[in-house]
Amino acid sequence: MIKLNDVIEVEIEKLTYGNDGLARYGEEKFVVFVKDALPEDKLKVKITNLNKKFARAQIVEIINSPNRIKPFCALYNACGSCNCQNASYEYLITQKTLILKDIFKDVIEEDKIYPVIKSPEILEYRHKIQYPARQTKNSKRILLGYFKENSHDLTNIKFCPIQPNIINEITQFVRDNFELDCYDEKTNKGLLKNILFRVSNYSKDILLTLVLNCSQDEFGEKYDNQIFRFFRKITSKYSLIKGGFVNFNYKKTNKILSDEILKITGDDFIIEKLGSKQYKIGATSFFQVNPWAAKELFDVVNSCIKPSSTILDAYGGVGAIGIYVSDKAEHITLIEENENATDMALENFKINEIQNYEILKGDAKKHFINLEKEKRNFDYVILDPPRSGCEKEGLFAIAKLAKNIVYVSCNPQTLKRDMGYLKEIGFNPKFVQGVDLFPYTHHIESVVLFEKG
Repeated sequence: MIKLNDVIEVEIEKLTYGNDGLARYGEEKFVVFVKDALPEDKLKVKITNLNKKFARAQIVEIINSPNRIKPFCALYNACGSCNCQNASYEYLITQKTLILKDIFKDVIEEDKIYPVIKSPEILEYRHKIQYPARQTKNSKRILLGYFKENSHDLTNIKFCPIQPNIINEITQFVRDNFELDCYDEKTNKGLLKNILFRVSNYSKDILLTLVLNCSQDEFGEKYDNQIFRFFRKITSKYSLIKGGFVNFNYKKTNKILSDEILKITGDDFIIEKLGSKQYKIGATSFFQVNPWAAKELFDVVNSCIKPSSTILDAYGGVGAIGIYVSDKAEHITLIEENENATDMALENFKINEIQNYEILKGDAKKHFINLEKEKRNFDYVILDPPRSGCEKEGLFAIAKLAKNIVYVSCNPQTLKRDMGYLKEIGFNPKFVQGVDLFPYTHHIESVVLFEKG
């Protein structure tokens, strides 16, 4: 039996969700998960974690790796953003399809798990960027980038190939021109915690948000003159920055944004366009980060819906999916608990000249239960929940509201759980369609159509 720190030889059988290679070792076929491995790899690996059911290991030596290529980003091994640049894009898409087949094989027939749809663009696709800010100890040089995987060690990123190149340039401007100090996690002191960019692929316009480690009162007393001066400087240099904001997050938390935001300059929103629909997007709005692949995803949802349908758009955000499918809607009911998002959804229905809608603010599960009590019925419920999926009680309430459910998920594992709940109450999955919204990462967005009966 293997022991902790043993070095063993393995051959990788398949990739798992999360981008670990799976090997089976010895006569017992003991499962070993290997970070950064690929199917068909022959490797020497060191056991780093061990329990009764499986082990985790890291690569010591690559004996043979027929599918491996050199990552195109120089910071691939130092950055915690992309974790799948060690193979070609076509190969990675095939692997993502196989991963979905493996996850869902117990809940739907294999031929109903369709090949993952590729992103039309695989470079410069990320249109929402969130960089933590730190400083070097002695020189006080500003660092902006991503944390290394499973750590809070910041990799200073001068060039990222998966985001618009203009963001690389503006980020360097921030490093060179921001005059106040940056946050220190150990002491919970320092002002600048994060910078956030939201970029429109349609107009190329940008919203820039500085996340500050202070209250709004403290900002007014100590920092407002310098921050206003900084925004005047950066917007005069980069006219594409249409709006500048500060977010006040003075609590010691892993949460990037608080609910307190102040506009410093410019517009409240930028305009994005998918197909024939336009969307106002605010600095903190949830909107898919890859606009090209988002259209592919929305097209899949739209293909599920028959004309002249009543639609309940749950977890609807700024109205992105509901508005996209609105041409097929007799009436749309949108549910969203974030007040900023519902305000933006209202604007988005107006600019798309949609009149047959209502917006319900508040917790989705509570609205599901209330709609059930009101004996409301819908032809379709569109679900686009957070990574944690839907609560069982909420799904059971939805079952009494809908004839069909279109479930959009960013987490195949919680989706599989919820598929089990829905099958229990008579909803049959018709297909699983993966869409690659995050090229060169392990993430997979999925759409499942359920029909009652």
